Parts: sequence; structure tokens; C-alpha cells
Amino acid sequence: MKAFPELVAALSEILDRLDESLRSSGYAGPPIQMYLAGGLAVNYYCGTRHTEDVDASFSHRLVLPKHLEATYRTASGQERFIYLNENYNTSFALLHDDFERDSKPWVGIGNERRLVHLNVLTPVDLAVSKVARFSEQDRDDIRALAAERLFNAKQFRQRAKEASGNFIGNKVPLELSIELACHDIDAVLRQ
Repeated sequence: MKAFPELVAALSEILDRLDESLRSSGYAGPPIQMYLAGGLAVNYYCGTRHTEDVDASFSHRLVLPKHLEATYRTASGQERFIYLNENYNTSFALLHDDFERDSKPWVGIGNERRLVHLNVLTPVDLAVSKVARFSEQDRDDIRALAAERLFNAKQFRQRAKEASGNFIGNKVPLELSIELACHDIDAVLRQ
């Protein structure tokens, strides 16, 4: 894990507030799984950038408490904040059917003491999730993940092709983005 410590502390604060809300509601069921994607998951693997939004999906439908956010200071002293993105939706991301099953627990974040267990998408699933939007930031994130040597272009292409099988609509732009991402991955791995 390469996540910025101050960002981890802010995320932990959000998870504590979510846990407190669940406990005060009387929930006593099995742990709820939270699947982290987006820039914060990239930071977990690469330590490359700060982000403001926490993009995550859950194993259960939840009534979220208002204002799930936390402020923190970066290592350089800049004040920042993060918030749980209530608008994040896995229906619009390119995700493999097994992304939840294959996700990995975030070790050291306090899963053992909370009703919400934080899991991080695997590096290849995280990269694949960036293909549907494929902004310049998404391409940078894919390159950063590739630079960590966590997957190669062949693994990425296979996982993306499997994931695209369930996408509905014109897949031509998606297929082009997959090939551009593979080109980017190959270029990074040659360095």
C-alpha cells in the first residue's frame, strides 16, 4: 500500500462515521462490504495523487448519513477534504462481473473493528473501470497502475474484453479506448 497517510486517516474518519451510523440504527448483521474504486483506490496502489471523492459501491443498500466527509492536511500543509460520492454508480463503469469477489481487503484501515469492511478493486479491475469514461485523468491513472507493474497489457485486454461482454450500446468507442489503454500500458512497461 502506497496511500498517503493523511488521506488514509481522513478515509478512516469517514468509515468511523459510517460505522457509527450503522450501529446507532441497530444493524447487527454481517459486515457490509465496501468496494473502493476511483482515484482513492489508485492512490492506495500508487501514491500518485490526491482526490476529493470516495468512489465506492456496497454489498447492501444503505441509508447514508449526511455529510460523509473529512478534512485533512497534505504532507505539504495544504488543507484538503474528501467525501463519499453518493452519485458513484457501477452501472456506468466498465467492470468485470467478478470485481467484488476479486477485490482485496484494505489491510490496516480497521476493518476488524467496523461493520463496514473496506475492499479495494484489484489493480487490473481498477484500470478497466477507467475505460468507460477514459478522460485524460483516467489514462494517467491506468499508466500509474501499469508503472507499478501490477498487470500487463495482455491481462488488461482480457479482463476488459470479458467486462465489455455485458455492456449494452455502441461498443466501438469502448473497444478503441481498450486498445489505446493497452498501447499506453505497453509504453509504460517498456520504460
